[in-house]
Amino acid sequence: MGDERTGVHAETLKEKSKLKELSDEELILKVAEGSNLSFDILVDRYKVRLYNYLFRLVRNEDEAEEIAQETFVKAFIHAGKYKTIAKFSTWLYTIATNLVRNRLRAKKRAPRFLSLWSRGSDTEDEGKAIDLVDHARQPDSQFNDSELSEIINDAIEKIPEKYRVSFVLREINQLSYEEIAAATGLKLGTVRSRINRARNCFRKLVEPILDRGVDF
Repeated sequence: MGDERTGVHAETLKEKSKLKELSDEELILKVAEGSNLSFDILVDRYKVRLYNYLFRLVRNEDEAEEIAQETFVKAFIHAGKYKTIAKFSTWLYTIATNLVRNRLRAKKRAPRFLSLWSRGSDTEDEGKAIDLVDHARQPDSQFNDSELSEIINDAIEKIPEKYRVSFVLREINQLSYEEIAAATGLKLGTVRSRINRARNCFRKLVEPILDRGVDF
């Protein structure tokens, strides 16, 4: 009996190893065909990034974890609806973003939160990209990684909600402008404008710290 279980476990590990070589898009198609192992791999790939994205939006650990779990459940249930014309990451963040939007509406929060999801037609230059964290900072930096992370998170939290989602998707999650537009339902020009405004806001928030010698 023990040898049989060992053999099954070995076969599972071998199959999972092969699946790990597949792209996200290939894996979600296999999930639609009934492969639970494929879904486990996708969860492993995205659970940290998805949680961090949600936490920066809702600023509550338990709620971010709950929405992340709900996002993965919906992705699993609706795997058959996935279309290969979109990247899996875009599809996943669309689900997560919609869940946050629905929660905000259900809780009847202030209208300014809801304005985060409204469409617009603002147009501005993209501005210069921000390197949020330079992992090659010099040893004599005034802040350790934990303190620097807290400074960055505090600055991001102070960015107006209207601009924060696009900013986090771009600067933290590294989505393209087109992917952000698909995930948020905003026009491409609006995405560019909101990211630019958020970057300007972020710079103003961290300038005093930069003046004290902290390197980003």
